[in-house]
Amino acid sequence: MFCGIDIGIRKCVAAVINDEVLYLGDYGEIPVKFKAAGIDAPLSFPERGAFRECERLLLKMGIRLFPSGAQFFRRIALRGMEIAEELKKRGVEVFEVYPYATRVLLNIAPGEKKHKKEGLKKIEDELSKFVKVEGLTHDEIDAIIAALTVKLYYEGKAVILKGSDGSILVPKANLQHTLIDWQE
Repeated sequence: MFCGIDIGIRKCVAAVINDEVLYLGDYGEIPVKFKAAGIDAPLSFPERGAFRECERLLLKMGIRLFPSGAQFFRRIALRGMEIAEELKKRGVEVFEVYPYATRVLLNIAPGEKKHKKEGLKKIEDELSKFVKVEGLTHDEIDAIIAALTVKLYYEGKAVILKGSDGSILVPKANLQHTLIDWQE
């Protein structure tokens, strides 16, 4: 089983999936065990500047993102790092994931806005090709996509974009292998 966690300041939403959604709700109330987790938050800070090397790789691939070095992102990143450490102590393998990158690489309605009702519905419809879902919030969608990304890694369908100051797990689909430093 694979967990995805959408990090929030007030609330962290978690999803546990296998071939279906087994749990969807508050991170602190997960009733099942899982072997790996994808966390939707930076798990490190840039050595210098606003972006980490792995984020620059995403930018080169045309995938936009907020810089992990931005001050407004710091609390989210620190909460993600705290949860990552908790999980590692329990023997869970932890990855940083970026659900929007997964959406782009798997063509899960990448042009749609998850904060708009019609965009959320289109994302949900496309996500259902991978795991059946309906009636989700944008945080729940991000948690499920984070879990899906980890599941794909265990199936040999995702890679780790590595940099000296961090890494991000993304699906292999549509990757330009000559552009990036990746690890299976």
